[in-house]
Amino acid sequence: MQGKCIIKLMIIGIYTNLSKDIGGKVTTSIFDLLSQNNFVTINLSDELRILNLKGEYFSRNSLAQNSDLVIVLGGDGTILRIAKECALYDTKIYAINLGNRGFLTEEENFDINSQINFLLKKEYAYDKRRLIRISAKNNIFFALNEVVLARGSRTKTMKCEVMINSALFDYYTSDGIIVSSPTGSTAYNISAGGPIIAPDVEAFVITPICAHSLHSRPIVINNQSSIWISLLHAEPYAHLNIDGEDIINLADGDSIEVSSSELVATFIRKPDYNYFSRLSKKMRRWSDIDSFKI
Repeated sequence: MQGKCIIKLMIIGIYTNLSKDIGGKVTTSIFDLLSQNNFVTINLSDELRILNLKGEYFSRNSLAQNSDLVIVLGGDGTILRIAKECALYDTKIYAINLGNRGFLTEEENFDINSQINFLLKKEYAYDKRRLIRISAKNNIFFALNEVVLARGSRTKTMKCEVMINSALFDYYTSDGIIVSSPTGSTAYNISAGGPIIAPDVEAFVITPICAHSLHSRPIVINNQSSIWISLLHAEPYAHLNIDGEDIINLADGDSIEVSSSELVATFIRKPDYNYFSRLSKKMRRWSDIDSFKI
């Protein structure tokens, strides 16, 4: 008896930053293209209700939970807002850049038709990025890029003690401290003078922000290490910022622990994806070198 070929329904979520996709034109084009395939179910984030698309709407968490992959339309900030949920449910991310730098995105907003065809063929390469785990005030948070402890609303610097694997590493008098993953090394870390770390390197980067000491320099350590940052003094408090979002305020005597997470965000890439050529292209654009011939 000949067996029947069962085609599995593909569930694709769409998550858009509508401040980047003005009028939802790109979102609507993608929705229309996907709607033509009988083997695709489309989920939409709640923010897209304004577009009146005929689909089922979900909160950010539910969108990740109920989709096989999520198409993210925006810039790196948009990706950061949903990456943790996608990592939690092992939902793949396909990111289209509508922003400026787009280090994490796979494609620019050009040939949408070919991009949808690529997704439907499922001939993917996968780019896995491990998240950071942060423990603070009896709460657990996760970051794809970085965790930042930064001075409060006054201009005075803050003072911190940093320990690595229970051993004292250094005292910092600075505007703040960044602990970055390799993924986040091209974000706030690089602006603060830290190094770029390739995404397949299992590491953290600890980078002081405007340190008041000539010996204070960024350091790269193994991500199996545990980092403790204790706040010795800040006026009136310090901000705990995770992936660009202020989470809680910390007072003198508070501390945070930073370690590696089991969660992994998986990005869909083209088979010929190369991190280093992509990085070079993005850095050239960022530096406006594209206007010069080399």
